[in-house]
Amino acid sequence: VVRMEREDRLNQVLVHLFNDALRIEERSLAGCAPMLSLREVHVIEALCAAGENNTMSALAARLHVTVGSLTVAVSTLARKGDCRRERDTADRRHVRIVPTERALALNEAHTAFHREMVAEILQSLPLSQQESLLDGLACVSRYFERKEQALRV
Repeated sequence: VVRMEREDRLNQVLVHLFNDALRIEERSLAGCAPMLSLREVHVIEALCAAGENNTMSALAARLHVTVGSLTVAVSTLARKGDCRRERDTADRRHVRIVPTERALALNEAHTAFHREMVAEILQSLPLSQQESLLDGLACVSRYFERKEQALRV
């Protein structure tokens, strides 16, 4: 009975956590990105972090999506003015995806949201619980990595 209660509690916490995190993150960015979905914000985040490694294939790998899916997202972001395609000057066959100033500003707001979230969570826990939280979340992350790997096969 205790194990089932613990499993039910963990399931409830994880479901609420994921749903709340996505909803709150989306709402916190609504002021600076009213026309963007959270998925588009995460494409911008990957694009801003990519630096020189900003080809479609590199970005798709970073986001764990197909190049086709990313092409749709990049086309939408380009139409909305958040990125542009540029031919590589060294090899004109390659196309690089470059964030616009607006995308860079949005990414900064997104990064600030994450910094605030992490700081407040860590601030509310003693050091010993911080380590336990990190260990537990690493376990959750490994589960999702294994699940994703299994789904690729």
